[in-house]
Amino acid sequence: MDEQKPKSAQRHISDRFHRLTNDSTEKYHALNRVVAAKWGAVPSRSIRRSVGIVATTAAFSVPVAAQATQEASDVMCSSGLGPVITLAFGMITIGMFLLAAFRGAMAWLKMGSARSDKKKEGRDAARGAVITFCGAWFFPLFAVVLDKAGVSTLSCVNFANIM
Repeated sequence: MDEQKPKSAQRHISDRFHRLTNDSTEKYHALNRVVAAKWGAVPSRSIRRSVGIVATTAAFSVPVAAQATQEASDVMCSSGLGPVITLAFGMITIGMFLLAAFRGAMAWLKMGSARSDKKKEGRDAARGAVITFCGAWFFPLFAVVLDKAGVSTLSCVNFANIM
């Protein structure tokens, strides 16, 4: 048969549990007060209010933003800044592709070595070449994102006159 614990022992455990949870809650609130005082952190209620204000402002400012991007687009095309940015992005992209090819060739040479430390350097260089190759795609994608957002960069360039 199971031994039954007296009610006083159960109450003792329950009291200890409540004391521990109360202590933990007090420590949590004290820590929140310290963080708020030391770093000027804002309570979550203020964060919710500010998010609501920002969301409302963003909803009503979309037409203004569309007009501003159209004006920026016109300035970019008329001043010649759009084609310059597109050319700069293209040159950076080509340069990064060439750098990736060079790093890949150096990695290939090092991996062909008989020494294991050189092979490890070659594998590391091959990883770097792949990262550089993937990073080269950032610049043309950024130009396309700018163009889709309404700031003309690529659409200012007449590619028919280049060739």
